[in-house]
Amino acid sequence: MSFSCPEVTEWESKPLTRDVTLSCPKITTNSLTLPSKAQTEIDDELAALKEIMRSLRTRRNSLSPISSIPPEILGVIFVHHVQQTQLVYAPDSPAVLSWLKIGHVCRHWREVALGTPELWATPFLNSLQATEEMLLRSKMTSLKLKTGRRSYIDCVQKTLMHIERLQEVSLPSFRDIFGSSTTHCCIQKFLDRLSSCSAPKLQSLCLEAEIEQTPRIAIPISLLAPNLRSLQIKNCDISWTSSVLTGLTVLCIKKLSPECLPTLDELISVLRRMPALHTLELEDALPTLPPQTISLPRAPRFMNVRLSHLKQLHLAAKMLEVANVLARIELQESTTEIRLVCEGFSGNPNRQWNLSRPIISRALKSCFKASPDKSRQVPRSIQLHSTTTSCIRLHSSTVRNPSSWAGPKFGIDPDSLAGHSVTLEFDFPDEMRRTILCDLQRVVPLGNIEAMYFHFFFPCWDGFWTDVLGHGATRNLAYMHMHGPRQALEQLLESLRSRKHSVSRHVNRRSQQRPIFAPALSHLVLYGLEFSSAAWKGTRPSDLLDVLIDRVNEGQGLDHLEFISTTGILARDAELLREVVADVSWDEYESSIGEDFDLDDDSYDSNYFDPIHNYDFDSDYGYSS
Repeated sequence: MSFSCPEVTEWESKPLTRDVTLSCPKITTNSLTLPSKAQTEIDDELAALKEIMRSLRTRRNSLSPISSIPPEILGVIFVHHVQQTQLVYAPDSPAVLSWLKIGHVCRHWREVALGTPELWATPFLNSLQATEEMLLRSKMTSLKLKTGRRSYIDCVQKTLMHIERLQEVSLPSFRDIFGSSTTHCCIQKFLDRLSSCSAPKLQSLCLEAEIEQTPRIAIPISLLAPNLRSLQIKNCDISWTSSVLTGLTVLCIKKLSPECLPTLDELISVLRRMPALHTLELEDALPTLPPQTISLPRAPRFMNVRLSHLKQLHLAAKMLEVANVLARIELQESTTEIRLVCEGFSGNPNRQWNLSRPIISRALKSCFKASPDKSRQVPRSIQLHSTTTSCIRLHSSTVRNPSSWAGPKFGIDPDSLAGHSVTLEFDFPDEMRRTILCDLQRVVPLGNIEAMYFHFFFPCWDGFWTDVLGHGATRNLAYMHMHGPRQALEQLLESLRSRKHSVSRHVNRRSQQRPIFAPALSHLVLYGLEFSSAAWKGTRPSDLLDVLIDRVNEGQGLDHLEFISTTGILARDAELLREVVADVSWDEYESSIGEDFDLDDDSYDSNYFDPIHNYDFDSDYGYSS
């Protein structure tokens, strides 16, 4: 197939000259953008229809049952929702504003939200525009200032200008990327202004400065905050003669400088001026004692301070200093949470323990007494936790089984705080370990304990469980959860044997029969323990089986036995144990390791670099102040 082009004539091949012009209709911008009259009329009709539909939706929504709720009650519901959201998220997290969605549900809800100033009473300090808008919408309602790591200093200062409206001020210390405190100057300026300008609505004040900041922040002797009820300070100094320390219900002071520590009389005088105090927390803020103190000053009981409304008591200092303050405070049954952190000894530790123990014991017994009065609570569970050889944490609670205690991370469960709870933390020399452990049953009343949780790795001795718990503490023991060293398992099996084998003691070459250890024990959980296949290496699964058979013969067998991350238990061992215990739970931990990982594999590279294990998860990357 061939193609031919038309012949080009001579005049068509000549280029255009200057006198030739091309013309076209003139097009302007307005002619492209201006709609026609017909289009304008259609747009007007669409807008009218849209308004009619919006009006119809509003009328339809007004007929739904939820629209019958009065705006005042609906506003209260919104406020409760906002408060719950603020409890879940940090004040500088964008998610703390997720409650704004309620204003997008319908026109009526938006009008109620905009007309409820309490919804906007906690300004979002990550945006100056948001802060100003929330301050405007909150009208004259009381304000709550809560800062976070990403809060802007301009937003904080903008809010602090409304000092007459502030009800709650929380200024914790955060470091910015330059390494300096972002709140130190705010705290100082706020306190200076509070000394000259009245804050009639201020009820709660929480201030925290950097420990290395100099000069240290000092709380003025007089603050114009007549309704202040909660004071929490850390790394700030205060005079114990200050009028601020009057009429408080919450007092929390941490990390005072040595020159600002109170005398015992000053502290007692301050507590007398707080008859409604329900929370007292003093950390490194107690009166000091000379290192060679051999006795504590005694005062008549009527001179002690009686805190009838005290619910939470936290004291942290050296053991003798804690006991010195406890001796002057009359605790009541209303005290539901006690936490004593004894950070060490100065001088003779044995003498100081003997001085402190009866005072601590007497204070605890005043809160937890075995009494016919059913309104009095008694400890039902105890947790012994120690990850080092020189520190013991003892927690007791009136809740039988706090759920978080049974996990690999032992912490205080929120459910346990619903009842009475006691937390004791002792830091001591190694030579004092056995003495303190054997005295624990004399410190905390353990006669009604039903559940015990143990997590420790210090060495045990012969008769460990009987010495630590005694026979009275295990009388009602039904649940036991243990995570500890090999010796702890060996001693536990010795104690769990029948009366014939375990608790007999030879006195003057005669066997002395004593009550069986934990006669009511029905649930036993073994976590992270080690069984051996050879007797000379440690405890065998057959040793546990023998003990359980022995208890069954005595009529005191187990109902439930559980193994968690425990080595040395095989399938045949679990089957044999199920013939003695009705419910045996085994996670097959030993089998899973043997199948999936070979510790003796020659191909293992000791120089392998794992980027996950070397990643700094605690970095502040992505945060700005």
